[in-house]
Amino acid sequence: MLVLPHVATGAALGALLGDPFVVVPAAVASHFILDSVPHWQETMAPYIPTWKTYLRIPIDIGLAVALVIYALSIHPDLTPGILLGAIFASAPDLDVITIKLPKLQTGLIKKYWDWHCKIQREVTSLWGVVTQLIVVVTSIVIIHG
Repeated sequence: MLVLPHVATGAALGALLGDPFVVVPAAVASHFILDSVPHWQETMAPYIPTWKTYLRIPIDIGLAVALVIYALSIHPDLTPGILLGAIFASAPDLDVITIKLPKLQTGLIKKYWDWHCKIQREVTSLWGVVTQLIVVVTSIVIIHG
């Protein structure tokens, strides 16, 4: 799943739940739940980055940052929960670092990588974009209250 739906879900959890001690585990869990929903990605396993990847990444991250700023502008009193939700909902994808640094893919990191790849439900069709749009729009509705 792209970064934006993960961040949007984490920010929505932060706005909805408020308490960082509740938000963090909920955000991490949401990551893996969303990864199991059919979703589009421009690269499929074995995840070899292409020019499309390098085009998508700044757009994806830029939109995610804009959504967090929007959430914070509506709920400045919930800043810790929103920020932690956004960060921890997307943090499990940091394993992508091992694509460029394959020597890190050993032991526990390798087991996590294999499991994380296994739970993905990536599709190349438009439905994979639609599911992510639904997640983002639903998150915005929750954030907006």
